[in-house]
Amino acid sequence: MTVTLDNRISLQKLETFCLVVRLGSVSRAAEKLFVTQPVVSAHLHSLQERVGVPLLQRAGRGLELTEAGEAVHAWAEDLLRRRDDLCQELEDMTQGVAGAVNLSASMSVGNHLLPQILMQFRRDHPGARISLSISAPELAVEAVEAGRADFCVVASLGSVDTDRLEARLIAKQRFVLVGAPTDPSLPDVVDTETLAELPFVCPTRNQAIRLSQDSALAALGVTKRNVVIELGSAEAMKQAVLGHLGVALLMESSVADDLREQRLREIRIDGPEMIDSLYIIKLSAKHLSPLQQKLYDRISKFAADPAPGLVLESID
Repeated sequence: MTVTLDNRISLQKLETFCLVVRLGSVSRAAEKLFVTQPVVSAHLHSLQERVGVPLLQRAGRGLELTEAGEAVHAWAEDLLRRRDDLCQELEDMTQGVAGAVNLSASMSVGNHLLPQILMQFRRDHPGARISLSISAPELAVEAVEAGRADFCVVASLGSVDTDRLEARLIAKQRFVLVGAPTDPSLPDVVDTETLAELPFVCPTRNQAIRLSQDSALAALGVTKRNVVIELGSAEAMKQAVLGHLGVALLMESSVADDLREQRLREIRIDGPEMIDSLYIIKLSAKHLSPLQQKLYDRISKFAADPAPGLVLESID
């Protein structure tokens, strides 16, 4: 015998069936549901027809499950529990207390600025599933464009597609010139003329951070550097500095611990501070879920130097 479940089985019929099993009586189930006994009996009869096997049988003055009924009852209870779980999950998502957030970030931001914010946000929202990918700014923005990230947080932004992307300036960070504490060839203070002559450990060419550094230095009148090595990450650059290869210009957030623990030392530049900007970016057409919007707002507000907006044409 082949049994095929009728796909017209409704949750209402399953709820009625489970209630009859739990109370052991059609009449008590009818009272609980505020309907007549024939209505409950009709639901049971319809469910049995659509399942195709007997579900209940008389046992004295009550009812008991058949062997097939036990299997259907277990399936129905599981289905109703999953329905209730889904309702709760959807309610939590609607209220912004649960759900998934995928974000990307540039290296200095992802390694040094975001972790504390994300950990506190997760403590405040135990139902949140947060995923952070860290890469070069260009790749972080690309993840947003491709839909792999809901939004990204990057420093040293290059050009963006202003028709597709919404970029918001949320903070400014100071560039810090650092050297090895044990390197006697490095001064404590440099003027711009001496700065141009120092051996530099730099990011690789065409990286957004390299372009941002060049722009900040150009504002001081330094248009050429004595580059001795190019490396792809702040950590690799720090290791090169500690190896006495030269100095590095890095974000303050990425060297704060090293300066405090005296693993690196700051070389003060006699001139205006060099500043880089921090942006949060999403697709203009993307509708963030309530939870995603909460984290987006949390990150946007953490900055010490917030800005109301960004004229995208000025950052190409």
